[in-house]
Amino acid sequence: MKRTTVPDLHSTEPGRSWRRVACAALLLAGVAGCSKETATGPPKQSVTPVLVAEVVRKDMPVTLRAIGRVSPIQTVTLKPQVTGRIAEVHFKDGQDVKKGDVLFTIERKPFEVALGEAKALLAQATAQAGNAKDQERRYQTLSKDGAVPQKELELATVNVKSASSQTAVAEATVQKAEMNLAYCDVRAPIPGRAGRVLADVGNVASAYQTDLVVINQIEPIEVTFAVPEQQLPALQRGMNAGALKVTANTSLPERLTVEGQLEFLDNTVKPNTGTIDVRATFKNTPQILWPGQYANLGVEVKVDKNAVVAPARAVQPGQNGTFVFMVLPDMTVRAMNVVVARMVENEAVISSGLEGGEKVVIDGHDRLRDGGKVSIKPGLEGSPSPDATAGVIP
Repeated sequence: MKRTTVPDLHSTEPGRSWRRVACAALLLAGVAGCSKETATGPPKQSVTPVLVAEVVRKDMPVTLRAIGRVSPIQTVTLKPQVTGRIAEVHFKDGQDVKKGDVLFTIERKPFEVALGEAKALLAQATAQAGNAKDQERRYQTLSKDGAVPQKELELATVNVKSASSQTAVAEATVQKAEMNLAYCDVRAPIPGRAGRVLADVGNVASAYQTDLVVINQIEPIEVTFAVPEQQLPALQRGMNAGALKVTANTSLPERLTVEGQLEFLDNTVKPNTGTIDVRATFKNTPQILWPGQYANLGVEVKVDKNAVVAPARAVQPGQNGTFVFMVLPDMTVRAMNVVVARMVENEAVISSGLEGGEKVVIDGHDRLRDGGKVSIKPGLEGSPSPDATAGVIP
C-alpha cells in the first residue's frame, strides 16, 4: 500500500520553496488592494480660515461730494477819508482786528486848526445873527409909531434871515471840521484779519485813493462750490426740510474738519457747464479754513434710517452681479447675491440680499466656494466702521 506524505511548508527543500513565495505574493496583493481602495474613497474636506464681520443696521447719511473755494464773508480795502501824512500805524501785518479798532492815525494838527477856525467863524456868525435879530425887534417897535419907514423894517427882516443862513453855514463847517478830525483815526470797518501794511508812517495818504490795508473777515467764512444740475432736486428737498449740514476739510496732511450750513443756492444753472453755484457758511472757530484755499466738501442731503450696512471688503463681483459669502451656523459659507445702493468710504449700503446681523467674509474669498467649510480667525472679527458719516449720491 502506497503512503501519502503531507508537504512541510517550513521545509527548506528546493522543491517546496515556491509555495512559500506564492503565499507571500498573495498577501502583498491583498495589502495593495486595500491601499488602492482607501485612496479612491471620498477625500477629506479642507477648512479655510477667514476673517469675518457682522452686517449691521444704522442711520447712513446721503452726502453729496464737491470741491469748493474758500472766500471771506467780507473783504475791505481800507482807504483814508482825509488827505494827510500818516503819523502812526497801530497794528502789525497779519494781525486780527476788531470792528472800530484804530489802525492808522493821520497827522491831526492841520485838522485841529481847521476846527478852531470853523468854531471862530461860527461864533462870529452867531453874534451877527443876534445883532440882526435885535435890530429887527427895534424897527418893529418904531414902525408902530411911524418913526421907521416900512422899507427899513423889511431890510432888517432880510438881514435876520441872512445872518441865520450864515450861522447855519458856520455850524456845518464846524461839523465838517469835527468829522475830518475824527477821520484822522482810520478805524477797521469790519472784524477780521489784516493783511500787509500798504502805507507806512511818513507817507502822505490821499482821501479815498491811497490803499492802506486789506481786511478779510474769516470768522465766519464761506465756501463756494458748484454741483451738477442733476443734484439740484436733492438740494432743494433738503433745504425745504431745514438747514443742510455741510462738512469741509482741507487737503493738508492733518485733514482738519469743520461743520457749517448751506446758505445759498443760485437762481441760475450755468448753461456752458450744466452746474449751479452753491455757498456754505462756517463759523471757522478755530481758523481752519483760509481765504483762497480749496476744501473738500460733503453736503448731507438726507439720512437713510436703519440702513443695512456691510463692509465694502465683503462685496465681491460675480457673473450674476455682486455677492457676499455668508457664514452659516454650521461653519459653512453660502454665496448670497446682494444689491449695493451705494458705497460709503469703507462700507456698502445694501438695498436687498441681507437683513442685518449676518456674518460675512471680508478676507479669504479667493479660497472659498459655495458650501465650503471655514474657520474664523480668533480675535480678528471686524464690523463696519461706526464713524463713517458720508455717502455718495448714486
